[in-house]
Amino acid sequence: MNVEAKGGSNLVNVYITKLNGMSSMNTGQYVQHMAADIAHTLGIREMGIYRYHADGESTENRARRLDGIIAGINAGDIVICQFPTGNGLEFERTLVRHIKAYHGRIVMFIHNLEAMMAENPGGTLPDTIGLYNEAEVLIVPSYGMKQFLLEQGIHSRVKLIVQEIQDYVTNSNSLDLGKQKRTVHFAGNPDRFPFLNTWDYEIPLKVYSNQECAGKHVQRMGWMPSDRLLLELSGGGFGLVWYGDEYGRRYLAANSSLKLSAYLAAGIPVIVPRGISNQCLIEGNHLGIAADTLDEAVETIKNMTEQEYQEYVSAVSRVAPLLRQGFFTKKCLVDALQMAMRKDMYVYSESNAVCTMPEGKFEYVCLKESYGGNLALSWTFRGEAEGFLIYDADSGRLIREVCDGLGHYLLLKNQPQGIHLIVKAYVRAVKGKIVIAESDVAAVSQKSPGQNLVSLIMPAYNAEEYIARSIDTALAQSFADMEVIIVDDGSTDGTREIIRWYEEKYPQVKFFCQPNGGQASARNTGIRQAAGKYIGFMDNDDMLRPDMMERLYGAAMKNDCDVAMTSVYMLREEGYVEMTTYTMEEDTAVSIDEFFDKYITLSPVIWNKLYRASLVKEQPLAVNITYEDDAWTPYVLSYARRVCYINAHLYEYDRTIRNTTGIHASWRKPIEEKFLDHKQFILFFLENGNPEKRPLLKRLALRYLMAFMNSYSYPKYGELKEKIEQM
Repeated sequence: MNVEAKGGSNLVNVYITKLNGMSSMNTGQYVQHMAADIAHTLGIREMGIYRYHADGESTENRARRLDGIIAGINAGDIVICQFPTGNGLEFERTLVRHIKAYHGRIVMFIHNLEAMMAENPGGTLPDTIGLYNEAEVLIVPSYGMKQFLLEQGIHSRVKLIVQEIQDYVTNSNSLDLGKQKRTVHFAGNPDRFPFLNTWDYEIPLKVYSNQECAGKHVQRMGWMPSDRLLLELSGGGFGLVWYGDEYGRRYLAANSSLKLSAYLAAGIPVIVPRGISNQCLIEGNHLGIAADTLDEAVETIKNMTEQEYQEYVSAVSRVAPLLRQGFFTKKCLVDALQMAMRKDMYVYSESNAVCTMPEGKFEYVCLKESYGGNLALSWTFRGEAEGFLIYDADSGRLIREVCDGLGHYLLLKNQPQGIHLIVKAYVRAVKGKIVIAESDVAAVSQKSPGQNLVSLIMPAYNAEEYIARSIDTALAQSFADMEVIIVDDGSTDGTREIIRWYEEKYPQVKFFCQPNGGQASARNTGIRQAAGKYIGFMDNDDMLRPDMMERLYGAAMKNDCDVAMTSVYMLREEGYVEMTTYTMEEDTAVSIDEFFDKYITLSPVIWNKLYRASLVKEQPLAVNITYEDDAWTPYVLSYARRVCYINAHLYEYDRTIRNTTGIHASWRKPIEEKFLDHKQFILFFLENGNPEKRPLLKRLALRYLMAFMNSYSYPKYGELKEKIEQM
């Protein structure tokens, strides 16, 4: 590649080093060959470096060797040095000195930093940092490594680029994508990954190694060249990236695993340990599962539906072509050359100080005991963050990262009850993560409940897989004057055991059981037991933001309203989706007539609202109606005087853990049955609603019927419309 020099019209050449002399199975050599091949497509020339036993070589012989390697460069040429070379730190320092002696310029492409993972990095790390400071530009594999290098003393004049994930280039066009197989693939040897010899899960494991594996349900596939490996992987399943020891865990936290790229390039989702350097990329793009343990990962696979698997495959299919064509490496190389040739690109200084932004602050943080010996951390952040870092406040150790700027809840496993935690909000910049705010210290506390101003009612049925999270977010409310009423509706799994634990632990939890009668019946049971002045509802698989009850109760009292409501996010695998919003002015009382006339939506929901208790107790829920929210919400609202609204998405309707509900099942009914369900809920709110508001309810009923008539060619909708028009 020839580029014009900064100071004039002379052209300069660009070279990239390439490691040779290793086994064809050596990952380090494979990665460097791939990067050099990608660079060649950009017109960058190759500079070969042979792997040899450099320790015993004399200074003179090494100088002659290096002079031969770099003999072709001229003053101003740029050399992209791929490190490590495998020849040792002294060889690499001498190589850099010789390039500079020829007045060449240095870009370093760091594929891994072994000194970072050593038990005692103090021996070689300072010398390695000194070597890296000779570069104009550093390409590093992860934001974690970038931050580490900056903390260890990389000069502010050195420009840094994060590769984020390695490519996996292939010319194969015969990949068989899209099939779900409850199979796990792993590329690695049992001597480095002991779990391969103890694998006893029912999910079969395919191991791509020539070494024998003693685990149950393990099939040794043997080592395969890259194209054949991709073809085998593309048949379906999950690619596993895991560690065998503490060294491996630290390595994955700072480096980028080639096997991760291989799995994704083959089109299959991945399983990775939480804390891996690519976790945000994986979770943010729905490329796979991040888990604390292999037990957790395998259980997730066992419970995954075909639809959920296909959503992962679809997400991977968008990233795989980038990896197979080398675009992550191409971008790094082009950016590096831009940085080397331009004075205006990404020069920055480093500071460990927290950046304070007026619009970004933590208003609340809460740490509570959760079911199963776990801890539940919740927080309220005002501002625009891209993620959160959870630290042990005493040791300064990073515990977890939440790659979700809207996150507010984290379940922590295997942490001591006496731990103290701090949450830090960050945004991403060219220089990496910048902390913009941090919370107060959170410790496990048992706040005494206040008076019961609010009653939160949660019906529960066979929810052992997710109800603990819902209860955690209810107990994490910043509003202390509330009770949590949970009504079990005849569960046949372990739901009651979980609720009973919370009842015994937290005095504000009130637990009632009844034979299975449906969700509306369970809610009515809770209403009869409620002592609060206001009543709210929550489903057993959803989440509340920590300030929901405080803000809704405050708005209801300030505006003297019978009902306060909030906007809603639906949580899907692809992220947050606006579900329920209103165009009302915020925190301002609106008459119920105006609300029905301008703002009420079709398919209203029950659980984004806080209701005056007398309103709810006098108008109980409709039982044995399929669309009970659609039936009851207009009915109860017709008896209200004033409502108000907080547009803060304080309720989260989660469809990531359970795709289908009873309503979803009703959608698949024959049109005759579907019509009867629709007729039932419309007539309920028309016939039972406030007679004084009959015109408002009638207009809402006709809006429903017009929507149904546009969706279904079924004459009885028209007949019902005519009947209601005459009422």
